[in-house]
Amino acid sequence: MIPKNIKREHVIKAIEEIKRNGIPKGSDSRKFLLEFNGKYYPPKYVISLANKYANGETLDPARFSGGKETNKFLRNLGFNVVELSISKKTIKPFRGRERKLSNIHHDERCPKCKETIRRLLEEIYGRVEKNYKFSVGTHPEDFEDTRYYCELKEIYEALQSHRGFKEFVKAKTLPNCDFFIPDPGFIVEFDESQHFTLPRKITLERYPPSLELGFSREKWITLCNEINAKDNDPPYRDEQRAWYDNFKGLSTSNIGFAAYC
Repeated sequence: MIPKNIKREHVIKAIEEIKRNGIPKGSDSRKFLLEFNGKYYPPKYVISLANKYANGETLDPARFSGGKETNKFLRNLGFNVVELSISKKTIKPFRGRERKLSNIHHDERCPKCKETIRRLLEEIYGRVEKNYKFSVGTHPEDFEDTRYYCELKEIYEALQSHRGFKEFVKAKTLPNCDFFIPDPGFIVEFDESQHFTLPRKITLERYPPSLELGFSREKWITLCNEINAKDNDPPYRDEQRAWYDNFKGLSTSNIGFAAYC
């Protein structure tokens, strides 16, 4: 069954993601297509992706049916769904950026993409540590005598006040980072769509101006507003993820490394 809280704006965000990333193998539709702004998309995959923006996770296709259920749901939201078999013209589903994707199926969690980036980093910097563990704490008081303690404390309290969750920090040490490059000394993190939340925006808006970042803070804030992902399992998951993401930026700067997320 399709969750009733999926709204038109969630469907549009799903379409925008498809425009950025393309359609994965096996997600095409043979009978129906969703038409939007002159482009065509597989209806069931759009619904599955829209659920991520409404409820924090991609909806398992096995939990709802295509065809009548999906088409009715989309039409009730004001979208146009066309049947391929009765169309008088050839309709080509959107493939993204005019690229041939028949043999290219990369998404934001593509392990081969991460491996390619690792090899590129090795070519440039030499040694790259994968899933590196920093033995540092995860509470503001662990950094009471460091440069950004006041900012860490302010961010922590802002996250606690956001929805009232006080105990969202469960790990005793900072979770592993994707890559650590010892020389010159920085970390690389992959921020998939679930990282762009309102709690993450709260942390970014409180970063000190002097903090060196390897990404555009303004762009990340914009993405938080646009994607506005939600993950309520556990209920405080968004605050927790935002805190750990923030902590990797601020705490690694405290010990002399820059964060490239």
